[in-house]
Amino acid sequence: MCVKKIYLYKPSDRQAPFLDFMAGLDEKAQKKLEYALKSMAIHKGRLTEPQVKHFSIERYRQLYEIREKSRVMLRVIFVFDDSGNVILLHPFIKRNKRDTNYALESSLTMLEEIKKNPDALTEYPFRAGTNKSESEE
Repeated sequence: MCVKKIYLYKPSDRQAPFLDFMAGLDEKAQKKLEYALKSMAIHKGRLTEPQVKHFSIERYRQLYEIREKSRVMLRVIFVFDDSGNVILLHPFIKRNKRDTNYALESSLTMLEEIKKNPDALTEYPFRAGTNKSESEE
């Protein structure tokens, strides 16, 4: 078993968007997303739809989407780096198709920034106590 790391895109002038997104979620939603991230770090190749979607349109082919449902549809656009680590880009609550389109375009912009400035990544700080029994309520 090869445990991969989870990285966040962090602009130089503010906190990582994913951390802001998580802070705005209720506890149950936070636990669900954390569990999905831990699963991705441990079982990279085993996650498939509906938990993870790989975009097939040429422009977005490198992008994936974590899909969780709480009271709302939680989504996080991400990519795998050359080492198989996960880079979380744009988190959002899906309300309509335009939300996904905006997130995809925003994610491409974030990837360009990461290419210019590799220091725009920071490792995700997992919270203690996120396990399967807590997240499957």
